[in-house]
Amino acid sequence: MEVKEEHKTLLKSLGLDDEDLERFDGKFVRYEYNSKRGVRIYDPYYATSYNEYIGIDGWSAWSDENDTFMSDILKHVHEEIRQREASVTKADPQDISEALEKKFSKKTDKSPA
Repeated sequence: MEVKEEHKTLLKSLGLDDEDLERFDGKFVRYEYNSKRGVRIYDPYYATSYNEYIGIDGWSAWSDENDTFMSDILKHVHEEIRQREASVTKADPQDISEALEKKFSKKTDKSPA
């Protein structure tokens, strides 16, 4: 599907990049333009980098709505994840390997029935 030059700016305002614009195939990823509302994308499988809410019908909000529903919900989650990852001590792979070897290298005299 060819993306018109005059619509590219609106699509990019939704957070799409040039690579995303190449994914528009007219079937599974497409867009709609309205002179009053702007553009909206049809991307039911999240094939693009659009990270806002896409409705059950596969359509995003119109660009003039400036929908940030998902971003607003997840705004603090990313920072929390970074903080938790920083506070977790990571086990040394060698220690894990030795512990697994110690635990599972024991041989039993019983044979399976």
